[in-house]
Amino acid sequence: MQIDALSLSLAPREVSALLLSVPLPQGIHLSDVALKDSGLELTVKASFLLNLPVKFRVEVHSHAGSRVSVKVTPPIKPRWLVLRPLIASIPGAMYAGHSIVELDLVSLSKGYLSSVSIQRIVLNRNGLRVDMTGLKSKIGWEEITRKLPW
Repeated sequence: MQIDALSLSLAPREVSALLLSVPLPQGIHLSDVALKDSGLELTVKASFLLNLPVKFRVEVHSHAGSRVSVKVTPPIKPRWLVLRPLIASIPGAMYAGHSIVELDLVSLSKGYLSSVSIQRIVLNRNGLRVDMTGLKSKIGWEEITRKLPW
């Protein structure tokens, strides 16, 4: 399957619901997602931090091909104490230094995509908008529709 161009637009409520549904490592959970003018704010609770809420600001830093870099700004110095287990559990994610986390959409898709090129990505108070080209998959439409929850 190949899609030449695709625009994805998610309202703030959909962005929150999507992020809150992401499975996280045991003992860590996302308790709140708030969209801001230049990104979003995540409230994370971790059992090894006595379940105290820790807020992280996440902003789109850059994108190239299938990779998106986000800047994660924590409020406290031991910032990677919570973030390292999260990053390690996400396929296609890696720490790129100076609070930058790189996500590879092809790896994140777990085989659904074999290539994609991000043309534009905007994450703000209005939601998420991603414009992509060159989406390719070895999976056909029939298999994709079987996996949809309808």
